[in-house]
Amino acid sequence: MVKHLVMWNFKEDFPAEKKEEMAREADKRLKALVGQIKGLTFAEMRLNKLHGSSRELLLVSELETPEDLDAYQVHPLHVAVAEEVIKPAACDRVCFDYEL
Repeated sequence: MVKHLVMWNFKEDFPAEKKEEMAREADKRLKALVGQIKGLTFAEMRLNKLHGSSRELLLVSELETPEDLDAYQVHPLHVAVAEEVIKPAACDRVCFDYEL
């Protein structure tokens, strides 16, 4: 099992009133990929509402193998969510992957 964690901040010019809507849309679309992308067993996008964190958005996903993670990264369905929903709103991406 591989955990794939990605965090972002919103771009400075992204409207505050659209942050929750963007996070819900990303969450919905990423969860829909479970069962469509080989090895992806879990996906969840969270919007940080607490002070003290250095990032505003968190993606937690789980994949069966490191090879599945590699394939997920370039899968057209995943890339579409990144390009259409996340990249227009977010910046300062950081990622951490690890095996359980």
